[in-house]
Amino acid sequence: MKNLIYIAGITFKEIMRNRLLNVLLLFAIISIASTRFFTIFAPSEEMKIIQDTALGMIRFIGMLITVFICGSLLPREAERRTTVTVLSKPVRRTQFFLGKFAGSLYAIFLSLGLMALILYILVFFKYGHLDTADSAEAFFIAANLAKALFMIVMELVVIGSIAIAVSTFTSEIFSVTFGILVFIIGHLANYLQHISDRMELLPLKVVTLLVYYILPHLENFNVQNAIVLGQEVSLFYIFKAASYGLLYTAVMLILGSLLFSEKEF
Repeated sequence: MKNLIYIAGITFKEIMRNRLLNVLLLFAIISIASTRFFTIFAPSEEMKIIQDTALGMIRFIGMLITVFICGSLLPREAERRTTVTVLSKPVRRTQFFLGKFAGSLYAIFLSLGLMALILYILVFFKYGHLDTADSAEAFFIAANLAKALFMIVMELVVIGSIAIAVSTFTSEIFSVTFGILVFIIGHLANYLQHISDRMELLPLKVVTLLVYYILPHLENFNVQNAIVLGQEVSLFYIFKAASYGLLYTAVMLILGSLLFSEKEF
């Protein structure tokens, strides 16, 4: 465990020095902060615009940060030959792999935390000076936003586990590209079942269903529309989605760890 925590800490420090991460994070913070000015086009829908735009930006930029971090770590380590140096010490390959993923999560969570902070500041400036009734509404919005942000975190954890698992046997470019494609197709996974129902050829039907069950159903984590419309998202639904995400992540990490253990350097 000591080795895993040490590797995670070193990985986190390396990631935070990454210029691409800093550029994406700065762009996200500026974009979220600027949503306040979009409300001039529809003053009555001010909070809906802020929530919808900010959550969409957090999900998209968070996805880019996740795939670039998790998809590039292991290939870059292999390219610099630092993997061989670390593994020559009493460090298990599983510890190295999981330590890299844990360090990635530290950086991803910090990035999401900064973006979420800007969003909550916007909510505070909208409701912070108002009466008790509006304060109650602000509390409801803040609680709902916490649910949406948690679901985004779970989605990114799943995507990150896939990206780092794939990176154990592919190049950095392929891993990053694959992670972005998984994000896009994962939100369309539910349509594959409808497509398979209309197929007449059995082989195509089987392949489509197989892809449907293998792909992560990322739309399960998307509660953005419900949050923006002020609808209640039950804790039971969040628990089910989080359980699915953790299970999928565990499977991908086990697979990635096994592939990394067999990899030659």
